[in-house]
Amino acid sequence: MADRTLLRQLEQIIPAISDKILNELFHRTTAKKKSDGSIVTEADLAMQNALTEELHKLAPNIHMLSEEMTPQQQAYVMSNNKSYWCLDPVDGTNNFHHGVPLFAVSLALIDNQELTLGIIYDPVRKEIFSAEKGSGLRINSIEFISPEQPESLDQCLASIDFKRLNAEMMQRLCQKMPFKSQRNIGTCALEWAWLAAGRTQLLLHGGEKFWDYAAGCLLLSEAKGVSTTDTLQAIFNNSLENRPIIAASNATLHQAWSTFLIKP
Repeated sequence: MADRTLLRQLEQIIPAISDKILNELFHRTTAKKKSDGSIVTEADLAMQNALTEELHKLAPNIHMLSEEMTPQQQAYVMSNNKSYWCLDPVDGTNNFHHGVPLFAVSLALIDNQELTLGIIYDPVRKEIFSAEKGSGLRINSIEFISPEQPESLDQCLASIDFKRLNAEMMQRLCQKMPFKSQRNIGTCALEWAWLAAGRTQLLLHGGEKFWDYAAGCLLLSEAKGVSTTDTLQAIFNNSLENRPIIAASNATLHQAWSTFLIKP
C-alpha cells in the first residue's frame, strides 16, 4: 500500500470515528485516575478500541501502541515490531472531561525506527493536520503553504507548559518574557499542529510522552519548523522516555529560542 494512499484513507477514517464517538461522549464522561496521576475516560477507551479495529482492517501487519495500553504492552510493541502506530486517542483528556473544547486525536506511523506519517485531528474545528515524511504539511487534505513568520522572539506567540518546568526556568521566563505573549491550551497535539501551521511560533514543554509528540514532531518538520530536546538532541529516539521540548516555526527562531533557554 502506497503511503499517500494510506494517508488519504486515514484522513477519512479518523474524522469519521472521532466525530461519532467524541460528539456522543462530550460532557458525558466519568473519569478514573491512572497510576501516573492522569485521567482516563470512556472516550479514551472507545476511541482506542475503534481506531485499533479500523487500522487493523486497513493495515493488518501494523501493530498498535496507544497511550491507554500498559507500559509493558507499549514496550513490547515498540521492541518487537518494525512498523507500528503510536496513538493518543484523546489528547487533552482533562479539557474533554471538563467540557473545554480543546482536544485532539493524534496518530503517528513508525517504520524501521523512523517517523513516516503523522495526523492530528481537531474534531471541534474540523481540522485535520497531516503529513508523510518528505511530502510537506497538509491541512484538510490540501498542501499547506506556511505564512510569513516573525523575525524575532519579541514578536512571537509562545506555547508554554509552565507546570512541568523547573522553578529557575519559570522565574527566568516570567521576569524576562522574551516573547510577545504566551498560551497553554492543555493539549500537546494541538500545540504542535498550530505551531506547524504558523499560528504560534514557539513551544516549550518540560517533558512530553511519546504519544504527545510523535505526530506533531513530524508535522512541524514537514512545515520546515525545528524541534529538539533541551540539550539540542533529536526528540524522536524510538523510546518511551519523556522528552523535554524546545521547538519553533523555523530554524532562525529556534536558534534564538534555544539560546535564550539554554544559556546559563
